[in-house]
Amino acid sequence: MPRNVPNPRIMFMKRPGDGPPVIGEHITLDTSRSIDLDNVPLNGGYLSKTLLISPEPATRERMRDTKTPSYTTTLPLGKPVVGFGLVVVLRSEKDGIKPGDHLYGMTPFEAYTVQPYVEGLCQYSRVDASRLIPVNGHQDTFDMDSLALQVVPDPQGAFPWTRYCGILGVPGLSAFAGFEVYANAKEGETIYVSSGAGGVGSLVVQLAKMKGMKVIASAGSDDKVEYMKKLGADIAFNYKTTPVAEVLGENPLDLYWDNVGGSQLEAAIDALKVHGRVIACGSSGDYNLAYEDRPPVGYNTTLIFKKRLLINGFLISDLAPTMAPRFFSEIPALLATGKMTSEEHLVHGIENWPTAFVDMLKGALPGGKPVVVVAQE
Repeated sequence: MPRNVPNPRIMFMKRPGDGPPVIGEHITLDTSRSIDLDNVPLNGGYLSKTLLISPEPATRERMRDTKTPSYTTTLPLGKPVVGFGLVVVLRSEKDGIKPGDHLYGMTPFEAYTVQPYVEGLCQYSRVDASRLIPVNGHQDTFDMDSLALQVVPDPQGAFPWTRYCGILGVPGLSAFAGFEVYANAKEGETIYVSSGAGGVGSLVVQLAKMKGMKVIASAGSDDKVEYMKKLGADIAFNYKTTPVAEVLGENPLDLYWDNVGGSQLEAAIDALKVHGRVIACGSSGDYNLAYEDRPPVGYNTTLIFKKRLLINGFLISDLAPTMAPRFFSEIPALLATGKMTSEEHLVHGIENWPTAFVDMLKGALPGGKPVVVVAQE
């Protein structure tokens, strides 16, 4: 007998301009579909049940106009939002994937999916016999959908599964790889971490402390300030109530980890010492602005050569092949032994992902990586 169950999904329906997406206009909940869990054809793939999905700033960047250049491909309209999540396998016809396996990576935001999902992924055009290029990008555009689901080990109670959507997911891997490759951290140096309570920044704070650095970190609410202090930040402040330039003016920097861009990057350039370093990981301050409305950085860029600053920008796709093995051998063990910590802000129900996503973009969530719990096993 068929076992049809509802299969709700989060749909991307319209590209937003300035500001966060509007729920019900740009992103909507579709409850019209169902799925037969026992009989849906797998076509050589596997059926997954979504357990966790992760609000990420990069998803807002993927909602931009297709004509606007950026580092990643755009989401197609009229299809489910695709982003990072944790799924469990219910049925499988795919070698190497068995029922009960947990996988983390890019997945459509719906309750159940026949994987690998292809319907709403970026479309490609063939440029030559060996190369495929996204039609909404160019040869230097990274296809986010290529970060496919991968089997992850069972933590056996050492830490919750939600860690895979934060410190053990792409945010944590980005922090670890970027810091280890570019920071050149030295004991006694001073680092400033913008968005220090987020999925990336919270691990950078801890990595820097482990290297013996003095850590300054900022976020947009007082409870996030307390969270950063718990992570070990020596100076933690609310940038909405305390000017960044004021804090950095009293604390010359050796290193700036940039998650925000804009005015925070300008303030950091002013505060950096000669031969200071910048690691540019994101620009969340720009994601809610139309391309033409994004503020330029310019008045103090002469300091880049006057101070002989070293600026490194990176995408995790560049570093993951070489750094992921170290990351997964070191960070889970530090979590399991309590030498490193992480918190998630849990929101329950797939229908609440849009609100959690918009609140994250507005800085309205408490400290900890936001994670939406779609289902229990």
